[in-house]
Amino acid sequence: MSDDVGGLSVRQGPRKRAGDVRVADFTLLVRVEGRPAAVRVFTDDEADEAAQYAASTGGVVVPLPLSPPAGYVRGPDGSLLPEGAAGASPPA
Repeated sequence: MSDDVGGLSVRQGPRKRAGDVRVADFTLLVRVEGRPAAVRVFTDDEADEAAQYAASTGGVVVPLPLSPPAGYVRGPDGSLLPEGAAGASPPA
């Protein structure tokens, strides 16, 4: 067996932010095509930083939350449910 994982293993430490930031505070995501390890999330207060990061990496700023994938809807607790499932809310 080989220990080579084809360069897919990435360990990125958390960014240092001022104050307490919760997952619910993230409103922007920068997605870099073909580079999943380059994804970063930002708060509204960090919008300028998100734009700069997107420009420097060739990424795109995407507003959060993301829409559910095709065939799914958001459940009452925010989870993903197949369309037509009991308790599923209609697409927004």
